[in-house]
Amino acid sequence: MSITRRRFMKGAAVSGALAATSPVQAFSQSNQAAALNTPTNPKNILIITADQLAKKAVAGYGNTFVKTPAIDSLILRGHRFEEAYCAFPLCAPSRASFWTGKLPHQTGVYANSSPNIPQSMPTLGQIFTRAGYECVHFGKQHDYGSLDGFKRAQQVEKELASNNAFPVNYDSREDVYCLEESVKYLKEYDGKKPFMMAVEFNNPHNICGWVGAFEGEHGDVEGIGELPPLPDNFDTEADLMTRSKSVQYSCCTHNRTRQSTQWNALNFRQYLKAYYHYTQLADECIEQVLETLRQRGLEDETLVVFFSDHGDSMGAHRLVTKMNWFYQETTNVPLVFSGPGITARQTHNELVSLCDLLPTLCDYVGIAPPAQLYGRSLLLLLRGEKVENWRQEVVSQWHTNREMTIQPGRMMRTERYKYIVYQEDNDEELYDLLTDPGEKKNLSKMSEFYPLLTQMRAQFKSYLAEQVDPFLTQEAVIDQRWRAHPVGYKHHKGDSSIDLYLRNIRPLEKQQDYAAVEKAKREVIAKARASTCKV
Repeated sequence: MSITRRRFMKGAAVSGALAATSPVQAFSQSNQAAALNTPTNPKNILIITADQLAKKAVAGYGNTFVKTPAIDSLILRGHRFEEAYCAFPLCAPSRASFWTGKLPHQTGVYANSSPNIPQSMPTLGQIFTRAGYECVHFGKQHDYGSLDGFKRAQQVEKELASNNAFPVNYDSREDVYCLEESVKYLKEYDGKKPFMMAVEFNNPHNICGWVGAFEGEHGDVEGIGELPPLPDNFDTEADLMTRSKSVQYSCCTHNRTRQSTQWNALNFRQYLKAYYHYTQLADECIEQVLETLRQRGLEDETLVVFFSDHGDSMGAHRLVTKMNWFYQETTNVPLVFSGPGITARQTHNELVSLCDLLPTLCDYVGIAPPAQLYGRSLLLLLRGEKVENWRQEVVSQWHTNREMTIQPGRMMRTERYKYIVYQEDNDEELYDLLTDPGEKKNLSKMSEFYPLLTQMRAQFKSYLAEQVDPFLTQEAVIDQRWRAHPVGYKHHKGDSSIDLYLRNIRPLEKQQDYAAVEKAKREVIAKARASTCKV
């Protein structure tokens, strides 16, 4: 997969738009089709997302250290889902999935460097625009064509005060503009059409930059304040030998894990404090959007949906941020619905996917969703009704980040268990989330659990057939230098594969030298294959 010239120019046209005094003027224009499929319940819809927010990092879901009053207010007024999962623990693939209702192998967005989704694939914005909605989008895009149908405001950095303990980068600075423009839109909304408004904040994604700023072992950080405790599953080094190579050598294929290999326990506590800080910045932005909705008297006519594109490792298993692993911290996300027809203080334990967003919103307003979606409507659950034959598993996928390594993997979560498999060496992991919610003990290596493993393999095989998932035919391509040091992050030395991407390929992308980008990536894969043959 590659960044095509067509996709780049399309994205550049959006991001290069001139700043405007009105939110509507700031949008890049989409083709406006005639109204189709007239809704029977044309309520406004406000979709709010936070980037990289784990369910475990929300106070309303039980975190006692962080403060998230705005998100908590939605939970109190609505329905929260405990077992909601992203389709891919990485920004672009996850976003392409929840805007289309399809899994990554169906959208074709397998990485943060992919071609656009097929032009024939319906998107949420297209469907609602054709149904007569004004579809507007503010904030993070990273959509690879899946935001088609929305009028999109540009992403602009604005100044934001910070202190040395919590440095800010483009993530936090873009959130300032996202907030300003989304609030402005609500204040100027004329009510002529129902709106579908997506407000996508970057934070707490700024934590990625924090890791880079505090690379390596260090002492106290001035001004950071009281530190939270480490999670119960922080130190699972004894179990690392039973994990998949994708986890054992994450320090070799992910620059953020590489930057934290020498951290001590204090540094991980600092990391958690910073993560909560950026989470609270996002929550403060969310509160201002919700307050404006209330001030305009739109609250009773607007369904509010809140979720995150994926989670964050939060120091579990000595991991940071997110990448090619499927633990609860990175795949289990908050998902909340609040608004007209949604009762208060309801909790659901059914297995749901962010792919369920599109069919649920279609069902809520009374229009037909596209056929052949992975996602399923949650409307009956939101109405408090029991749904027969609900799904028996929910899945998440992995393929690559920047095409420096290809590591196809799948996660299948059932009511009690989690099964993980990678193409590399057919590595497997199996966890009993009832008795081991921290995923500390990999049961796949224990003979007494072979019958359970066999059962999970069979269920996974049925999923592959039903969803026509090509996982079994996908190839793992990993240069053996990324498997050279003894197992254990502390043994890592030198670069990661993403460091090489940042140094050698990212500059070519910025220069728009597409031929050179393609050549460089082909050379990376060829070298990786050659290294495997030598072993």
